[in-house]
Amino acid sequence: MDEGFGSGALTELREDECWDLLRTQTVGRVGWKGSDGLTIVPVNYVVDETAVVIRTAPYTELGREGSIQEVAFEVDELDPIARSGWSVLVRGRRRLDPEAYGTTPRPDVWVGGSRWLVLRIEARTISGRRLATDAH
Repeated sequence: MDEGFGSGALTELREDECWDLLRTQTVGRVGWKGSDGLTIVPVNYVVDETAVVIRTAPYTELGREGSIQEVAFEVDELDPIARSGWSVLVRGRRRLDPEAYGTTPRPDVWVGGSRWLVLRIEARTISGRRLATDAH
C-alpha cells in the first residue's frame, strides 16, 4: 500500500547551476497577476546573461499587461520513470527590451504569427531544486 512517502532527496541548486540548467531548455512558463487574475502561460525563451528573453505578440495577454511588472518564470525537467528532475524559478520585472533588434538574443518561437514584441525578465532572484532518487 502506498503510504504517500517518496524516497527522493531534494537539494537546493546554486545560482550558477540554475543558470546552466535554464540554458539547456527552450520552453518555460511565465506567471503574473493580470487584469484577469493570476495567469501562467508557456513561452519559448533564451537566456541573456542574468535575464530571460521571450517574444510574444502585442495582442496576447502577456503583451497587453504592461511593460513593467513583477513576474515569475519557471522551467523544469522531469523523469517520471526515475522519479527525478529539477526546477528553476526566476523572479523579476518584465520589461520591453529596447535593444531587441540589436545584440540581444531572441528566442525561436514555436507558435505561428508575428511575435515581434520582445520582453526581458531581469532576474531579481533565482532559485532551484533537484530531486534525485535511488534506482527504482
